[in-house]
Parts: sequence; structure tokens; C-alpha cells
Amino acid sequence: MQQVRKLICLLAAVGFLLSLNLSQVFAEGTAMTDWDREIISATGYGVGDPARAKNPGHLRIMAHQAAILDAYRRLAEQGQGIQISGNSSIADNISTGDVVSGQFEAVVKRAKIVSESYDEYNNCTVVMEVPLFGVTNSIAKAVFKPVEKEAFPKPTININVDNSVNQTVNQTVNQTQNVNQNQTVNSGSTSVQENTNASTVSAGGYTGLIVDCSGLGLKPVMSPVIRNADQQAIYGYKNLDYDRVIAHGMASYTASMSGNVSRAGNNPLVVKAISLAEHNSYPVLSNADADKILLENQKSHFLDNCAVVFVR
Repeated sequence: MQQVRKLICLLAAVGFLLSLNLSQVFAEGTAMTDWDREIISATGYGVGDPARAKNPGHLRIMAHQAAILDAYRRLAEQGQGIQISGNSSIADNISTGDVVSGQFEAVVKRAKIVSESYDEYNNCTVVMEVPLFGVTNSIAKAVFKPVEKEAFPKPTININVDNSVNQTVNQTVNQTQNVNQNQTVNSGSTSVQENTNASTVSAGGYTGLIVDCSGLGLKPVMSPVIRNADQQAIYGYKNLDYDRVIAHGMASYTASMSGNVSRAGNNPLVVKAISLAEHNSYPVLSNADADKILLENQKSHFLDNCAVVFVR
């Protein structure tokens, strides 16, 4: 809360409302984070002070300024509550210095007014938005820093390939499957490629990944991690291009399989999460599914392209 108050003071000092009596700001404003649209939005309400207004037009301007300040304040509060990772919010990162408060403040100050209206008493309502991702003005630009990129981990060995296929692939892949359903990996010392049919190891042509977390209570974060059953990360920020993450984010979220999954393309690999980790923010997959993803990514590079969708 101390950081929120500091940000409010800074916003006011810049001059958004130098002449406004702050008692004239309504308290009924709202704010929300829309992960489907990848924005934070706030509704601000304001009313001018008739005793100080020089004319009806001045009263309207005062109400407009009051509504904007209300929306800025609510955007700041909402933004600081966004989870960057499973155990760290933007407010946490500001307090530790990992996120510079001035950079976050600057993003909020450049929020876009998407609508404004007045009632018969010249009271004003404004709706303002800030994008979570984008190359010019976004929350991601303020909170993410470049890190040394690491390669994706290699698939493990000793997997039952047929189970992996059955658990992960969509209808398109099932139609191309040509392996014996009783085939298993024979030796822990032999590589996956040597023990499986090539079309099973890498079907190829996948355009993205859909991780079905429905029914598990997945909580969206800006920097999600996908883990296997051994809690090893197979997908995370350190594996990705910084500019791509800033521009598009690491993954999109949707409420159902019938929602917007276009990010994963027209031939996605579909897997089902077996559990969640880090305060229900990170999907956990079976080792077989995780290996299938890593094998396919070696050929199609959909993880590199951040073509990942989480179904909540």
C-alpha cells in the first residue's frame, strides 16, 4: 500500500489534477485485469466543484479531470496486484527494486482513454486501459528485463511413447499415428529415437500448444512456467526471445476449448495438465506429455514462437 500511495502522489505531482479538490473524486470506480484481452482497465468517476467552477464548461472539465485521476489511481492499484510469477506480484518487484517504480508509473500515465461520458449534472465517467504486452507502452515493457537465453531442455528417456501419443495429440495427429499400441521403450540406456517409430517421435507440422487446465483453477501470470511431473521446467521466460515476450507475451489464456485459441494456430498439439504448481499458476504435465512437446518443438519451434494457449 505504501508503494500505491507513492505512485498516486507522483501522478498527481506531474499535473494530472493540480487544481482539483480531491474530495470531488467519486469512490465507486472499478478496475480489472482482462487476461483474455490482455489489458488492465479502470473506470473512473468524477464530479466538479460548482463553488469553484467559473462556468458550466469549467465544471465539466473539472469533472473530467477528476474522473481521469480516479481511473489512474485504480489502474495503479490494479497493475501492482498483477502476478508476474507464481509467487511474485508487480508490487513485490517494485518493493525489492526488481521493477523500477518510475517505469511502471510512466506506463500508467500513458493509459488510453477508451470511452468517456457525462450525465445531466456534468458528472463524468471515463474508461481507461493499459495493455499487458506491447512494444511501445505496456506493463511487460516495465517489468521484464533481458536475461541470458537458455536452450529448451532435451526430452528425457524411458518414456512409453504410445501413452504419450494417446494423452497429448489431437485428432489430426491420431489420424497419422502408425505405431503398434503395445510397443514400449525397451532399455533405459537407449535413446527415444532408437526405440520408437519416427512418425511418433516427431509428427511435425504443429503450429502451437494448447494446455488444458480446465477444472484445476489455473491463475494467470505474466511469466508462466510449464513443468513436467518431476517439477522440471520445460518452458519459461529464460528460454524465449525478450522482444517477442514483450510484444506478445509468453502465452494467452482462455476460458474454454471453444474460446480464442487462435494463438496456437490451426494444428495445435493439445495436452492435459495433471496438476498445478506455484500457487496454481504453473501447469504440470506428465513426463510423457512433456517429452512429446519438447520433441515436437525441436522440429516445429512453436514454443520458441510463444504459440502457447492455456485453457483455464
